[in-house]
Amino acid sequence: MPAEWELSDNMPEEDVLMIEVTPPWKMYFDGVSHKEGADAGAVFVTSEGEVLLYSFTLTQNCSNIVAEYQALILGLEIVVDVKQLSLKVYGDSQLVVNQLLDHYEVKKPELLHIITMQKD
Repeated sequence: MPAEWELSDNMPEEDVLMIEVTPPWKMYFDGVSHKEGADAGAVFVTSEGEVLLYSFTLTQNCSNIVAEYQALILGLEIVVDVKQLSLKVYGDSQLVVNQLLDHYEVKKPELLHIITMQKD
């Protein structure tokens, strides 16, 4: 703001519109496959700093990548349920993140199906 401008608290006889902008939620997702099965989880940090933890046992054996995608999908479903429209998503799988951003090509048909459903 230029130094010669003056701020005033006096408002003309007009309605004032105020919009409160809250920071987005953050979602961290992770999935893992092991010999006993597979697990997925999501951690949310709300705009107020509250931490919400969710963990899931997947009912089918799957690869680590599929477990990562399931963690992402389950986390996004939670966000939709609570009607949180502003969200930053973080994942530790370079492959999953770059596939979602279309930086990497998806070669496995079963993963392509999961990604296509997620983007719709």
